[in-house]
Order: sequence, then C-alpha cells, then structure tokens
Amino acid sequence: MSNKKKIGFYVFFVALILLFLIIYAFPNLTGALKKTVILEYGGIQVTDDVTCYFIRDESVYLANKSGNINYYVEEGEQIRKGVKILDIIQGSGNIEKSSLPTIMDRIDKYNGGESLFSDDIKKIDTEIKKMNEKLTQAKDSKNTEDIEKYQLTIKKLEMKKSYISSADDAAKEEASNEEIPLGGYGITPSKYVSQTNGMVSFYIDGYESEFTPENMTLLSKSKVENLKYDYQSVNRKATAAGEPLYKIVNNKQWYVVFWVKPQDIVKYEKGKEAYLNLTYGQVKGTIYDIVDAQGEWMVIMKFNRYYKELAQARKAEAQVVTADYKGLTIPNESITTENNQTGVYVKDVNDEYVFKPVKIITSDGEYSLVEVSCFYTDNGSKRVETVNVYDEILKKPN
Repeated sequence: MSNKKKIGFYVFFVALILLFLIIYAFPNLTGALKKTVILEYGGIQVTDDVTCYFIRDESVYLANKSGNINYYVEEGEQIRKGVKILDIIQGSGNIEKSSLPTIMDRIDKYNGGESLFSDDIKKIDTEIKKMNEKLTQAKDSKNTEDIEKYQLTIKKLEMKKSYISSADDAAKEEASNEEIPLGGYGITPSKYVSQTNGMVSFYIDGYESEFTPENMTLLSKSKVENLKYDYQSVNRKATAAGEPLYKIVNNKQWYVVFWVKPQDIVKYEKGKEAYLNLTYGQVKGTIYDIVDAQGEWMVIMKFNRYYKELAQARKAEAQVVTADYKGLTIPNESITTENNQTGVYVKDVNDEYVFKPVKIITSDGEYSLVEVSCFYTDNGSKRVETVNVYDEILKKPN
C-alpha cells in the first residue's frame, strides 16, 4: 500500500471515530441532544361516543275533516297560547289516498294496540308508585306547581296503562275527551288554536306517543335500537280526515336517553352538568337520571337549551362530555418518581435538569394534566412549588 493510501486510510478512520463521538458519545455527556418538551396550557375531556334518542313533550294534532289546508305559522315558530295554527277548508271531493303511508302505518298500529310498552305494565305501575310518592311530598310541602305536575304525570301514566291493557273504544274515547295524546295517537280538536305555549313543527315520525318524558325510563335498548327512524314533513296542500297536521313541542324542557357500559358509568353523576356534541353544535344539559338496564346503564340527560334539530330528530350519533379539565399538558412518558414523589425533570438556567414534583389532575392514558405553579399536599398542610407554563422538561427521563 502506498504512503498516500495509508495516510488516506488513517484520516478516514480518525474522521469516523470523531463522527461517532460527535453523534453518540458527546451528546450523552453534555445532554445537548436530549429531547425536551415545552409545557403549555391544554385540556383533557372525558367523553363517550353514544347513540342517543330524543325525548320530547309533544302533542300531535290530527285533521278533523278532509280539505285544503291554510297555514298561519311556519316551521320552528314559537307561539303562545291562543295562536291560530291553520284552517281546513272543505273541498267538493273527498281526499282518499294518504300522502303519509309510513307515518299512518305506525299510527294505525299504535291505535290498534301495538306499543313499545305492551309488556311493561309492571314498570308503569312502578312509575305510578314513584309519582304518587313525589305527589305526597309535594302536598306536604304545599308546592302547587309540583302537585299539578305530578297529578298530570300520574294521569298520563294511568291512561297509558289503560290503553295498553285494552285498546278498546272506551280507552280511546277517554283519551280523546281529555285531549291528552297518550291514549290513541294524537288529538283531534274542533279548532286549530294553540292550547299551550311551545314550538310548532310539521315534522312527524309516528313515535310521538312512545318517546315521552312520562315513559322514557321504560325504554330499553333492545326495543329502540332496531326501530326505523324516518321523520316526514306533513306540511302539504290538502289532508284526509285523521291525518297528522302539526305538533306543538315543549322546547323549554327536553331529554335524550342513551346506554353506556358498566365500566363507563363512573363518569356520570345525577345532577351534574354535561355536554352533548351533536351535528349542529354542542348543547349543555344535566344528568337527570341513571337507570340500571341489566348489563348496561341507561343515562337520561335533561336540557333547556335550543337545538336546531330538536323537533325533528329522534335518533342521533353524539359525543357526551362529562368533564373538561384544564391545566398544563405533560406526556405521560415524561413523568417519573423520585423519593416516592411524582414529578418531572425541568431544565434550569444552567442547562441542568432539576426534579420538580407535579400534581396530576387527570390523564387520558397518553397525556396528563397537572397543576400550575404550585399545589397543596392532600391534607392541605404544605405548599409545593411545581412546574410553570413554558418550562422545558425532559421528555424521556428513564
């Protein structure tokens, strides 16, 4: 080998050693290339993806005769008691063929005695018993508003039970006379003037007498998940007698029900605020009730906020947000322990890593939220200095 080649080989070998030291040894000694994370404010939400079902206090009004329809209100309009909704002007000929075959088929089946609750008489008896207990408490406290509310609820449940037990003409006539749409389907008034405040809607799905606040605790997942949900606008030029014309919805108070697995029920607490993320936005509500559904839990949320599709939707895919925590976000791989204290290594002004304790607020498995600046020990006796926003911490201390 020539001297030139020998020199070239030694230069290459020395360069290779230097390159190795630069890439591997030197950074490990100095910490120059140790990966770090800058702490910033963030949030972690506790959520569940659910299929929810809308429950409304809604009354459907039926045509008392055939004829042309003259409307005075529009879809979604909020009205007061006494407002005229429409007129039916009788024509020269009868309207025989319905333009609402699917809806009318559901109505006919319901009026024939078919109901989601045909096998739930015992459950209805239990609800009536609960309402009677609440009525007694309301009477003891002389709460007039609650007394009237529970009396009406009991009346509706008793009529529901009566109608399910025997779908005879007497039960239907009683429901019709009382103008409560929980016996036969809907109300057939003599005049189309609103009897209550509420929101007018022309979207009907035929389940208005089934998905009600009075019997929502009786719903079961197996019954509702296989139903076909398709609402239809009943806004049209003419109607046959007995067909639905519109409904009045109580938009000041409505509900959704959904089912969660046993391991997820710990996220829910009666009376606690929660949020429902739907197609047209987020709606704030409260956890109204939690019902043991034999293997899964039924959760009922109550709302008093406006939602765009409130009057139409019956079933929707949604995300429930039961908690929304704020704090400093730290990767879980950055958290370690020293002397039985949980913490992270923070880079100081001398480019050295110093251990600082942290207090974890919550974690989603990948990231944790921690308190900012300081926290107190569990017994509140000691103030502990902790991390701050924009601190630079060691990403993988172990």
